[in-house]
Amino acid sequence: MVLGLIGCEAATAAPPAFTKITGQPFNASGGSQAIAWGDANNDGWPDVFITLRSSGATTLYTNNTHGAFGKATGSVGANLVNPVGGTWADFENKGSLDLFISNNNGGNDSLLRNNGSGVFTPVTTGSIVSSGGNGNGCAWADYDRDGYVDLYVANSDGTNFLFHNNGNGTFTRITTGAMVVSTLNSQGCAWIDYDNDGYPDLFVTRWQSANLLFHNNRNGTFTKISTGAIATEGGTAAGYAWGDFDNDGLLDAFVSNGPGNSLHHNNGDGTFTKVPPPTGTESGSFLCANWVDFDNDGWLDLFVVDFQVGAICRMYRNNGDGTFTCAAGSDLLTEKGRWFASAWADINQDGFPDVIVSNVGVGNVLFRNDGNTNHWLTVHCLGRVSNRAAIGAKMRVRATIAGKTFWQMREISGGGNIGSQDQLDPMFGLGDAATVDTLRVEWPSGLVQELHNIAPNQILAVKEPARLEPMNNGQPVFKLVGGKNVSYNIERSTDLETWTTWLTLTNTFGQTNFTNDASIDIQAFRAVEP
Repeated sequence: MVLGLIGCEAATAAPPAFTKITGQPFNASGGSQAIAWGDANNDGWPDVFITLRSSGATTLYTNNTHGAFGKATGSVGANLVNPVGGTWADFENKGSLDLFISNNNGGNDSLLRNNGSGVFTPVTTGSIVSSGGNGNGCAWADYDRDGYVDLYVANSDGTNFLFHNNGNGTFTRITTGAMVVSTLNSQGCAWIDYDNDGYPDLFVTRWQSANLLFHNNRNGTFTKISTGAIATEGGTAAGYAWGDFDNDGLLDAFVSNGPGNSLHHNNGDGTFTKVPPPTGTESGSFLCANWVDFDNDGWLDLFVVDFQVGAICRMYRNNGDGTFTCAAGSDLLTEKGRWFASAWADINQDGFPDVIVSNVGVGNVLFRNDGNTNHWLTVHCLGRVSNRAAIGAKMRVRATIAGKTFWQMREISGGGNIGSQDQLDPMFGLGDAATVDTLRVEWPSGLVQELHNIAPNQILAVKEPARLEPMNNGQPVFKLVGGKNVSYNIERSTDLETWTTWLTLTNTFGQTNFTNDASIDIQAFRAVEP
């Protein structure tokens, strides 16, 4: 495959259809840094958390449906000093998103427990909020696949943090290993399964040092990768973007190294090939980058924000053949500022991703994607055996677009880029596809689920199925492994066609046992979540 990227100096695509939205409560906030999208109040609409660099004020803005925002009542991480990163996850698997905030001030980071309706209580004990540090990027992932998300924090002071989730609302700090010792001036971090073995690996960008890549050994330990440009080059590295830009089923990486920004193509064997980045990005100072299919044509485009004073953001449209064309025009690509972070979410549920860009100078800006006639599919994953927010799950969609049948892949990210987290629900552009042939969900638990012949233009909720496991050497006793505090109907059948509800139970502890009525000789059982 020939890989090439064309800058605006050489060619331009048609202007993206974005409109600057004014009158939002976060527009006037200057000196902002972190942006994190998450449905804080469980109403189905993405809310946004934004930090202020100097004053220490942090604010949650709730989506009042259809993309209008209001400032949330109550305190959400108030009185913080230089909060740089923020990321959402349901660390207790209780059904509501909690918020972690990394603070670059030599003090402690913050963890806010969601009480269920968007009201938060600070966690005040434990190493996760008492270890000090100078936090930048932060990211959640279930690195040991025990069903609970763990946390990594990239620090400026040479010691990064890895917190293992104990499954009871507490964390244990891991203090040994190359992931957390002598990590120098770390900036961003990302959990990504780059080799598709089902376990999240770790990537860390560093300032004036080589970046770091750690392979997950699938036993709770990691191996530092010491070969290849992606793990040995560096400069003034900060931002990055991981995504499958060529739709080959493997995660590729754009890395902002200051002079020498780079694009790394995943070869599928655990190695990467370095290819040229977009022409014109060599002079940019990009603290944040995103892969996003802004026009819903089925191919991920590249968006970068420039931290230089008076800079503009840049968008590179994916041509679907390994090349990109720089898009110019529209409000999104003409607004000047000193841009720190960018985060994408579908604020009005029209199927097209919108973006907020945080401005260290004047005010933050929201750009609404005005869309086109292309189709789309958004997937809302509900983990059960896996962590509840399904962080780390891979989604693969197969559809025929413009006469070509191919797969697309997304991986649900728990944050990590410097100061940004996109919405958790993966968005797929479908172009002119009339249907999705196959949706394949690879859950962090290892379970694989497939759905077929899905209509486009919808937000599809997918619940991770429970597992029924026979026990006692063939005796009629079963173990149900599923979501904690989730109710299930146990259905049975004698012909695998007609199913009747035999038992309804609440899985209080994540797994429970039940005994079969042995009056019928041959039966099949399944667990169904209503």
